[in-house]
Amino acid sequence: VYHVTRAALPVLRRQGAGTVVQFSSIGGRVGGSPGIASYQAAKFAVDGFSRVLATETAPFGVRVMVVEPSGFATDWAGSSMTVHDVPEAYDATVGAMNRLMRQNTAGAAGDPRRAAEIIVRTVGRGEIPSHLLLGVNAATMALDHDRRRLAEASAWEKVSRSADFGEPYPVPLPSEEAV
Repeated sequence: VYHVTRAALPVLRRQGAGTVVQFSSIGGRVGGSPGIASYQAAKFAVDGFSRVLATETAPFGVRVMVVEPSGFATDWAGSSMTVHDVPEAYDATVGAMNRLMRQNTAGAAGDPRRAAEIIVRTVGRGEIPSHLLLGVNAATMALDHDRRRLAEASAWEKVSRSADFGEPYPVPLPSEEAV
């Protein structure tokens, strides 16, 4: 992500326009999938890098869009993914996720061809989303996750603000029911 972006930026700046499309995953937004922490951490990094990149390159007419797909009919969880033996203590979490990915005979719901067409159509627009969710699971998971985060930030807002000088302090912590 870093090296390709660094190589492309001089060209895009000279053109005075362009779009950088970075690939993350819905896991890079919501996280928490047992057994793939390293993968999801890398996807979180793509998102953070891309957010800063978008701010830095906007004055040059360079746009940045992060694609966040859910499961697609690729080899992501197939032979290209090595899964080592799962210790018994992690069977309910990591083991369950591994079985879910490996034993899903229906395969992933996402159509890679459709996704590619959507990306091309989206990049061709004047306005693009900063993050493009692709797939039913991606849309559902992102909306659920973002609603929970907004509710949590709202519930803790007074506490958060109270950390600054000049703000009321102490303030009561939210009730257990509100969180």
